[in-house]
Amino acid sequence: MERLQRVMAARGGASRRASEALIREGRVTVDGQLVTQLGTKVDPEKADIRVDGRPLRRQRTRTLMLNKPSGYITTTSDERDRWTVMDLVQVPERVYPVGRLDRDTEGLLLFTNDGELANRIMHPRFGLAKEYHVLTPSRPDDRTMQRVRDGVMVDDVLLVPEEFRLLRETRDGFLLKIVLHVGIQHVVRRMMEAVRIPVERLRRVRIGPLTIEGIPRGTWRELTPGETLQLSAAVKLDQPAPRVGGRPSRPNPVPRPGSRRQAPPVAPRARQGEPMFPAPRPPAASVSDPLENAAARPTPDRPRRRRGEPPAPLPRRRREERPGTGPTRRAGGRKRHDDSSEQRENELHGRRRAGSPRSGHHRRPRRGRKDDGRAPSR
Repeated sequence: MERLQRVMAARGGASRRASEALIREGRVTVDGQLVTQLGTKVDPEKADIRVDGRPLRRQRTRTLMLNKPSGYITTTSDERDRWTVMDLVQVPERVYPVGRLDRDTEGLLLFTNDGELANRIMHPRFGLAKEYHVLTPSRPDDRTMQRVRDGVMVDDVLLVPEEFRLLRETRDGFLLKIVLHVGIQHVVRRMMEAVRIPVERLRRVRIGPLTIEGIPRGTWRELTPGETLQLSAAVKLDQPAPRVGGRPSRPNPVPRPGSRRQAPPVAPRARQGEPMFPAPRPPAASVSDPLENAAARPTPDRPRRRRGEPPAPLPRRRREERPGTGPTRRAGGRKRHDDSSEQRENELHGRRRAGSPRSGHHRRPRRGRKDDGRAPSR
């Protein structure tokens, strides 16, 4: 037995809030009986639900993948009549977006009419990884990169990414990869703003085992049976959802420095025995769009030299000085050289000091000169 508004939303009649409004207005009947009280429970399989006399039949479950372009709002309707993602997805079933991408963010967005699946994808309790690619005009230094890896405070919550590294350098800038498990609004942009990394473009390329590979911008496709099984296994759809009373939907807040509150223990993200589904390898990136199908390959610490540029000079290695050797300083600040160290250094290099009793010219004979009466060697 489930609540009436939830069954109506699952059958595609309207959203839960709109279904509650229809129930209050007295426009819904269940098995011929008028229902006006919220919270009424019905059988989702056998109940005959009608709105204004029209029956609400069960619809087949569908899950779609959209490559969202910039300029579209992630919502089912907009009061200002702006372009929404529903203008890109035209299906007879009532589907809704899972999560949100802001207007300027591109990339992978899921649609479904399965409420339980949508809840498990968005909830951080199930630890579904979401990968983003950030295009920035300048390369962040190592200190800034480590700050992000150690965690960034957003709304009194310490957000520690699973992975944050430099992917590669493009003509438009540097491409960064960040993997998170939370879904706070504008989370990536706010993390980059906290460490002063400018964001030129932002794109989501992966949700769990699903990647955006092979989907042109502005188009969608339905999940294959294999992808549906992988996604269901990643969110443990075959297991009942854990019932934890009063648990927040976001990570536990971490106190700021100087606070008397103690930080809660961090739970492990992966448990032993859980199925792991590695994401397929994306293809090589195109030259025109640095964020389109960016290849996740390691980048060396030193930036790649462009054609026509002179090579960077190598750092000069300083010679180690042993105790008691090398230049010393007098009290006045002028340098003086230790005779014993200088003589030892000259002996190591096969040279003699001028004026020493063993000094002399040890010049090597030229090739072809018969100094010893023998023919020159060739």
